[in-house]
Amino acid sequence: MIRVNLARARKVLREVSVIAVLLVVGAAIYYVLSALRLIPISLAAAAQVIAVLILGALTVELVARGLRGMTSRAFDVRRGGEVAVAFRFLAYVALALIVLAFAGVTGTTLLAGGTFAGLVLGLAGTTVLSNIIGGVLLLIAHPYEIGDRVTVTTWQYGMVVPSYPGKFFSDDRLVVGYTGVVQDLSLTYTSLTLDEGPLMKIPNNVMVQAAVLKHATPRWVRTRYEVAGHPDPEQLIETVEVAVRRNPWIVDPFRVQVTVQAITPTSTILAIDALCKSAFEDPPRSSILIDVSRALSAFTTAGS
Repeated sequence: MIRVNLARARKVLREVSVIAVLLVVGAAIYYVLSALRLIPISLAAAAQVIAVLILGALTVELVARGLRGMTSRAFDVRRGGEVAVAFRFLAYVALALIVLAFAGVTGTTLLAGGTFAGLVLGLAGTTVLSNIIGGVLLLIAHPYEIGDRVTVTTWQYGMVVPSYPGKFFSDDRLVVGYTGVVQDLSLTYTSLTLDEGPLMKIPNNVMVQAAVLKHATPRWVRTRYEVAGHPDPEQLIETVEVAVRRNPWIVDPFRVQVTVQAITPTSTILAIDALCKSAFEDPPRSSILIDVSRALSAFTTAGS
């Protein structure tokens, strides 16, 4: 209990510190802009602008969440996320224009302060603006949607892949990246729930540059099975095909392909390719292995 209270106290202290720093920075920016006569408004008017900005931001977020919930119930979660992102972008642009109007900033003032504002934005807002622009591009291009299982490969985030002694018959391709399900797409971040469990938030300017491998449903799943000895290959393939075609994960039983991958001095290695009802590999592969194991046990018993 004491640890929980301490954690909450630290969280509140951090939030208060951030707000205090933002107030100090805002006061400094206001003083500089007022000295340069780029914002010809009083302190009272500045407080009014801040109040409009805060209330406007809260309104935008509440309406965006409401639209997302309504659209998700009417259509699906993917459409709800897209509508929320599009609304936030348009609403914040409108809010910025409203705030400028309350501040009394005219077109002439904007032109006069364009160089200074451009310098400020260029130095302080490059990352934020690039994330917002990246979010808009992702919304338009649709390389992935909420609910998709994807693998993100990007040079910004390094990854060390564990290596294991390979088998000579293995020809699996390894895609080095972060694999998971897209949970949310905001103006600045893409949220990805990794297969391992944790939630990963990737900046949109990184996602725009990344290679995104989309795991479609259904998908082809390859399963390997090593059979002891050297039974008749044709009978072996026929037995495995019959067993796999009955599997509930299989989309089209007649597209199941069973081939001999390799023959070693002590065993025969089969490769089973099947179109499965899943964006994940492990569940259908596990089910196929169980069916093949049972079928080959009966096949071996009958042969002996």
